[in-house]
Amino acid sequence: MDTELQIFLADHYNSEAADSLIPLAQSGSSRKYYRFEFQDNSLILTQSDNIEENKTFVYFTSHFSKITDHLPKIDQVSDDFSIYTQTDLGNLSLMNLIENDREKSKEILIKSIRQLVRLQVCGDKGLDYSKCFSYPEFNYLLVLRDLFSFKNYFLNLTEIEFNHGKLLQDFEKFAYDFEKIPNRFFVFRDFQSRNIMVQNDQPYFIDYQGGLKGPVQYDLVSLIWQAKANLSNEWKQEFYDLYLNELNQIGQNNVDKSEFQKGYQLCLIERLIQVLGTYGFRGIYERKPHFLKSIEFGLKNLNEIKNLDQINQYSELKSVIGKLAEPEFFIELKQKING
Repeated sequence: MDTELQIFLADHYNSEAADSLIPLAQSGSSRKYYRFEFQDNSLILTQSDNIEENKTFVYFTSHFSKITDHLPKIDQVSDDFSIYTQTDLGNLSLMNLIENDREKSKEILIKSIRQLVRLQVCGDKGLDYSKCFSYPEFNYLLVLRDLFSFKNYFLNLTEIEFNHGKLLQDFEKFAYDFEKIPNRFFVFRDFQSRNIMVQNDQPYFIDYQGGLKGPVQYDLVSLIWQAKANLSNEWKQEFYDLYLNELNQIGQNNVDKSEFQKGYQLCLIERLIQVLGTYGFRGIYERKPHFLKSIEFGLKNLNEIKNLDQINQYSELKSVIGKLAEPEFFIELKQKING
């Protein structure tokens, strides 16, 4: 065992806790996770050299815990912030439920959306965005980064034909339009079912240290358009209506429905493009199986956005999305990957 972990556990817990330490599967990040037992309770230990990210997670947890109980509780933090422990929320994620118990998952999705709106709007008050990790606001530059990641790690690697100059002009216009979306509060930025744990029939949110200020529709899109979740259009519309109703009730009365829908469509385009950029980098470039398998689901989602009103503002981007959404494209891409 890592000597640093031994010292931390000995200082804050006991030798039995150290003996019970079990490593857990790593996520896409470099963070290391462990489970251990202490006084008949199970706890999760996180170890990471990314100190600024750790500090953001601890700060966000402290801040949002004043608003909701649907978060892990921080137990101990090392002096240098490289190690922290939190309550164990178990192994059942909302994604597990979606895959194995569709009707039960709907109940949790509804609860998650209600808690999401509350945390976004109420959590925005008094939040020090200067303590965000990396970016304090979902702005023009961050959108451009996502768009270029999509171009470099998906379009270029798949060798699809497109007009570079026109696409870059669309990227610039899209990024400016995205930055103007109203209703900007706290946004998780990766609010998807793998980051929602289910315990005692309640959702608990994890992995929110990448949060920042942005258009609230983005988190809703991230949840209900998650490629592998494959939610029906009926469910998506129902959850959209639920979210808008909750947003009005929590204090944003008289939300302009037309403007909200416009922002929702822009967030949908941005999210699906951002996800494909990640799938391209992690899957096609790094050859990680989970991301390779997810590409097909991500491409299927494009069929739903190629005819959106907002996509008509970006002709070359619309053309690219149309090509990617063709069934033959995935067949050809699969052959290239396997070949």
